[in-house]
Amino acid sequence: MAPSSSDHDSSPKKDKESSTSATDGKTNTIASQQHPPPPYPPGVGYNYPQTMGYPPPMGQYPPGYQYPPGYHYNYNYNNYNYAAQAPPAAYYYNHGAGAYPTQEEMNAAANFARGFLIGMMLLFFFIFASTILFWVVLRPQVPEFHVESLTVANFEAKESSFAASWDANLTARNPNTKIRLYFNQIETFMFYDDQPLVSSYANPFSLETGAATGMVTKLATNSSVDEEAEDDAVEKMAEEYGSRGAVEFSLRMAMWTTFKSESWWTRRSTVRVFCEELKVAFVGKTGKGSLAPDTNRECLVFV
Repeated sequence: MAPSSSDHDSSPKKDKESSTSATDGKTNTIASQQHPPPPYPPGVGYNYPQTMGYPPPMGQYPPGYQYPPGYHYNYNYNNYNYAAQAPPAAYYYNHGAGAYPTQEEMNAAANFARGFLIGMMLLFFFIFASTILFWVVLRPQVPEFHVESLTVANFEAKESSFAASWDANLTARNPNTKIRLYFNQIETFMFYDDQPLVSSYANPFSLETGAATGMVTKLATNSSVDEEAEDDAVEKMAEEYGSRGAVEFSLRMAMWTTFKSESWWTRRSTVRVFCEELKVAFVGKTGKGSLAPDTNRECLVFV
């Protein structure tokens, strides 16, 4: 059967449509290859919305996160060069030696403390033993002092001033048989009712074993009364001087003394001498007086 005219007309039309669609697909493919997709806006990231202006939490991807087209995630952890690797064990051992003491150092410190403690104990024991030996062998005794005489001149006690001079003669005796005494510095004080009136210095001297010697001390004052205690003392002295004709004084001394044995022992100490209640009887209103006969003349000695 011969083809109809309609078949001839539709065939060229189909060929034309197929060629046209092929041409359009080729054109789209070429266009897609020549024109890549537009880039993402700067600062926006990879197509994900921002939430209240805060970035996503660390370690989490934002919602809607996608890798850009053409990106292939193929990361090899084995080829990563770690910049900060953990140091070897020897590093911690060597660097920790200065921070923490070693066993040898701790033992050395303990030995030093033990030796220091033993040395101090031996030192105290030696001092204690030498003191006991000193008292047993040498049997030291304090020196003895006796007031021989005490005279007062120019005595005058008023409301605003006080004047007087004292001359004291004492006897110092060394009762030790193995120890010599050296009185290197002597400071003397005159008191009335525990109120100091005047002070002075006496000449140094020494005492051999079992020896005795005399010492002289002179004191004088002529000054105005400034303090309230001195004012009270002057009033009391003026009252005793006017009513009884006698005034009691106290002579005290501080003596820097050296105790020295004939062989090896030497000790330095301060000897304090208290000659209390020295009653001076005055002759009328002349301001002159001397030690009363019934006065205790022995002095107390402390080391």
